[in-house]
Amino acid sequence: MSHMNEEIVSQTETKQRASWNLMIGLAMGHALKHFYQQAFLLLIPSFKEAMLLSDVQVGLFGTARTISSSIMNMPAGIIADIWRSKVGLILAASLTSLALGYLIIGLSNVYWIVLLGVAVTGLGTSMWHAPAFGTLGAMYPDRRATAMSVHRMGGSVGDSISPVVMGLLLGGVAFWGLEWGGLSWRVLALILVAPALLSALAVLIFYGKAKGVEGASGTQDVAAYMRSARGLLKNGTVVSMVMLTSVRAMAHNGLNIFLIVYMDEDLGFSAFTIGYHIALLTLFGVASAPILGWLSDKIGRRPIIFVGLASISILIASMLQFGEGLPFALVLALLGVFLYSINPVMLATAIDAVRRGTEASVTALMFTGSAIFGAISPIIAGRLRELYGMDGVFLYSAVIVGLVALAALFVPMRRAS
Repeated sequence: MSHMNEEIVSQTETKQRASWNLMIGLAMGHALKHFYQQAFLLLIPSFKEAMLLSDVQVGLFGTARTISSSIMNMPAGIIADIWRSKVGLILAASLTSLALGYLIIGLSNVYWIVLLGVAVTGLGTSMWHAPAFGTLGAMYPDRRATAMSVHRMGGSVGDSISPVVMGLLLGGVAFWGLEWGGLSWRVLALILVAPALLSALAVLIFYGKAKGVEGASGTQDVAAYMRSARGLLKNGTVVSMVMLTSVRAMAHNGLNIFLIVYMDEDLGFSAFTIGYHIALLTLFGVASAPILGWLSDKIGRRPIIFVGLASISILIASMLQFGEGLPFALVLALLGVFLYSINPVMLATAIDAVRRGTEASVTALMFTGSAIFGAISPIIAGRLRELYGMDGVFLYSAVIVGLVALAALFVPMRRAS
């Protein structure tokens, strides 16, 4: 009997280790994906200067990336739900697409070809979310927001490191009499190709170790999946969360791109200074994401979602008054507590409302909605900046998020029975 108990304990510990290893491994991959996502933003001032682009043309970079990401979200989610054992292949394809996109960017100085490369990177970013978040949603039903927030924490690590590294590589460094002028944006884009390809290979090799863990492998009956999936668009909680995240994405997509342009052109920041200011937007999210996720698991989703969105709106609006100097840096740091950290809680709310087996498809719906609504926003923000300066972009973003925060007080947030 004692031997049997020891064997049961050993099996439980092995399963828990495998579970944590999968969560941490996916978070590390998410960090890399977000490193590449943020790297693109730091290249924008170089794009704009080299190709003499207008603000609307810069906005098209964001539009191209979000439209292309919407193309692959749903297919990736469906495949991940029906064929759990193919998740590793999808994640590897995501990283490979990032490598291909940066290869195209690095080989051209022509606007439309660079735009194509940016669109290809969008395909890569979209193929990660549905399989990864969907798998976590299936594996951790009792700690769903916590698991997703740990995954988001990995993304925040990548978001925080990337701007600083890219700022140094682009702007160079002067230290103790040694001076280095940095790399051109095309050379740097080509350098980024190899790490993404190697990481894609690593995912293919190591993800297989997760097989046998609940929610990570196996095949679902297609007919059963279709019956479950048909109900997603009739589910009030799912539809509400898709709408809230989609409208919020309009604010985020417009603000994200033109903060870089604002710091470069209006504030005259160097590439490195831009880098560490952008890092502030995500640095505090490294700690706040799991805390907000854990709190929402304990006290409920609605209060965390409302407070997070309302805080984002107020902080963006405060940039109208504190748009430079130390106050600007402090606002960015505070904004980083909520800007990315609230997304996993909203996603967990949507997955709470569905039966098991459609987690990746719900994730795909959330990110597809964000891509569709967010696609036009960078162009709108670019035009507002041309007409009213950066204050127009700040006001536009703050009002949108404020409306979403108010809506979060009333929309349904129910759990599936």
